[in-house]
Amino acid sequence: MSYQEKLICGQFVPLVIAVVYYFSVLRVRGGSWSLLGTIIALVVLQVVYLILVAIFSKKEDRDERDRLIEYKAYKVSYLVLMVVAFCWVAALEVPLGSLEQLTSTPVIVGVWVGIEIVRTGMLLVLHRTSVSV
Repeated sequence: MSYQEKLICGQFVPLVIAVVYYFSVLRVRGGSWSLLGTIIALVVLQVVYLILVAIFSKKEDRDERDRLIEYKAYKVSYLVLMVVAFCWVAALEVPLGSLEQLTSTPVIVGVWVGIEIVRTGMLLVLHRTSVSV
């Protein structure tokens, strides 16, 4: 794996673990950690991983391929965000649920983190598939 891929994995894997932990253990079973505790644990995991990658890997400069991959991943995640926003506005107009349900903290955090998972996952896929112009 290249240096950039290792950095992206350091963002992606702890994010997925934190989301699965928060929504499966805490929301379903009523664990003892809060959302803030989960976010702090996520940040600590990412920082520790990035420090280890910086220590044990040779730093590579970002080239044009890396910038192109970032652009494409942002484009995909932006389109997903727009589709989610459209569905959210449609759900507010059509009485499918109450306003409190659609604007609750878990829904907003889930959308925010979900878009970030789409972006970093797309970065990993594009790095692995040798993207070209």
